[in-house]
Amino acid sequence: MSRPDRREHGQIRALNCVLGQLSRTDGSAQFSSGSTSLLCGVYGPIEARLFEEKIDRAHVDVRLRPDIGLPTTKDKWAESAVRKTFERNILSHLHPRTLIQINLQVKEGDGGVDAAAINATSLALVDAGIPLKTMVAAACCAVRADGEIVADPTEEEARDALSIHTFAFSSTSPDDNPVYVDSRGSFTMEQYDKCYDLCAMTVQRILAFMRTAIEGK
Repeated sequence: MSRPDRREHGQIRALNCVLGQLSRTDGSAQFSSGSTSLLCGVYGPIEARLFEEKIDRAHVDVRLRPDIGLPTTKDKWAESAVRKTFERNILSHLHPRTLIQINLQVKEGDGGVDAAAINATSLALVDAGIPLKTMVAAACCAVRADGEIVADPTEEEARDALSIHTFAFSSTSPDDNPVYVDSRGSFTMEQYDKCYDLCAMTVQRILAFMRTAIEGK
């Protein structure tokens, strides 16, 4: 069965990013995969409010909001994906008693929002000069009703899929265990393994794109 946009099963949508476009942040990035686009602004390290202070590390706060209206359950899920990924990846012990604020805005959500949010955040943190253990990138794939596995599904494909899988990998150890995994829906272990392999391969392409964008700024 062909895909609605005529892509091959393992083909991702066109990638685009812009670094440093927000003048009032310490770092920013807009990352797009096809029609899905997120803007991330990073502030910090800045002074933390008393209830946010941690004596041994910086407090990492993540907030994601849609372009219009109130956050949905999907938005909260993407926000959680970013928080879980970067709380472990930011070298927060270098800046105790401070705050690192990550603000994300969904400019357009057409599938793979959580992966795009991770990628936008990774680029914005680098742009802000926040120390990281490693660069991180994420990819999404879907198991369709016919059993075929497709990379970077659109919202339409995700809605009709049996399951959706998002994996994030580090740039230093891309063949090791992923730094973030989210699998939802009905799938077999064989399908899970195929999704893992497809996303790992896709992340390599995304990391190469991100490196080029950073070097070209």
